[in-house]
Amino acid sequence: MKKYLLLILTLTLGTLLCRAQDDAALRSRLSRDSILIGDQIEWTLDLQLAPGEGARISKPGPEPVPGVEALGDLVLDTLSTKNGLMNLRGHVTLTSFDSGSYVLPPLYVLKARSDGTVDTLAYAGPTLAVTTIPIDTATFQPYDIKGQIRYPLTFKEVIPWVGLALLIAALVWLLVRWIRLRRQHRDFFGKPVVQDPPHIVALRSLEKTRSQKLWQNGKQKQFYTQVTDALRQYIADRYDVAALEQTSAEMFRDLQDKEIEPSLMERMKELFTTADFVKFAKHTATDEENENAIPTAIRFVNETYMKAIEKEEEE
Repeated sequence: MKKYLLLILTLTLGTLLCRAQDDAALRSRLSRDSILIGDQIEWTLDLQLAPGEGARISKPGPEPVPGVEALGDLVLDTLSTKNGLMNLRGHVTLTSFDSGSYVLPPLYVLKARSDGTVDTLAYAGPTLAVTTIPIDTATFQPYDIKGQIRYPLTFKEVIPWVGLALLIAALVWLLVRWIRLRRQHRDFFGKPVVQDPPHIVALRSLEKTRSQKLWQNGKQKQFYTQVTDALRQYIADRYDVAALEQTSAEMFRDLQDKEIEPSLMERMKELFTTADFVKFAKHTATDEENENAIPTAIRFVNETYMKAIEKEEEE
């Protein structure tokens, strides 16, 4: 009788030990029991496959439980292969930013056996403790937020600004020099710029307008614009009158004290009156007016130029 009781006890203990070993084998684990807020920890499980078997592990997701985050997917690595048995390990990195105790969910493994059957293995989830750094409230003293640290400037930081300032100063100096020399009718290197006399410039412009045959092609407005512009430029250069910015009446008012023959002045007034009507009142000039426009302008330029030469000789 005692032998039967001893046998039954032995079998019962063996069964309990096997179940305990199976339960231990189907438990996932953490690399340590607790972490500080913001630290990372590895969550792992071990699995053994016989020849012809396969397995697939369920993913814990980006947040296995509220308050705990998974930093990536669960990765399955092969640890060793011996006697046809394959030892695998699944692992994923976790972190948490809230203190507390978290019970992680189970991980499920679908294990396909060589005979075609599929078993579901449930790996119990461990408990993760997330702690904070303890603060000694008895001696703790709060401090104000520190201001931004100011580091001394280095030569490497200053040199680009110095170079930019020198470049701007050089450009300003070049611009001022160019404007001053241009007013003095000199080039950038200070050499005098040879300019044609005002009457030569005016006669050349009038001759160019004549050769274009503008009014013959129905372009009276452009024709009278070019003729009067050439005369205004000549008057501005010869008599120092702001003819380019003035109206015709203002220009002739400033020419009253100049030594210009009355008959020539009247012909000029008629030319500018006709030009103003053509340009601003859509007037169509006669062929006679068109033919006399350039000869009148050339006569004005030549006679006033000769008058100026005679005056210079007398002086």
